[in-house]
Amino acid sequence: MKHLLLRGGFATLALALSACAADRVAGLRASAARPMPAASATTGAACAFAIRSVDDRREDKSLGKVVRTKVDGEGFATWLGDGLAAIPGHTSGAAPTTLQVEVLKAYIQSIGYLKSANLVVRVTTVDPAGQRQATFRGVNGSTNWNSSEAEIQEAFERALADLQQQVGADLASHCSR
Repeated sequence: MKHLLLRGGFATLALALSACAADRVAGLRASAARPMPAASATTGAACAFAIRSVDDRREDKSLGKVVRTKVDGEGFATWLGDGLAAIPGHTSGAAPTTLQVEVLKAYIQSIGYLKSANLVVRVTTVDPAGQRQATFRGVNGSTNWNSSEAEIQEAFERALADLQQQVGADLASHCSR
């Protein structure tokens, strides 16, 4: 009898632990490199800039969890760098303005039927006027319908679009001086 109770306890524990495990692992696809739409680009001429580096400073490289879908962070820095390179004015050659990007936070979380994707970066900009540092947060809050990979991808891409707008506007404001 004691063995049956012990086995039942272990079975219950195993079942409970498996309920906490993720059903699947999602990651980001490299589709962020598409150029920003002209309507959402910053006003005025594009400021020529080059990205010197994208340094992921996060300790935990995963991107979080949406209900039971774990989001893997493999290739994240490349995805983000490609997205920032889609800002009008980017060049892979020499430019008067260079950016050094440090990723401070990048995650998605869900609460009930809501999800929130967040990208927080510190950008050090070096241009003829000198060097400056600014922190930007790209965010997307939306309804979580089914925790699908496509839904997670879209949330991160919208957060990236928000980040692109902010960095692009900052570049334009300093470039026009």
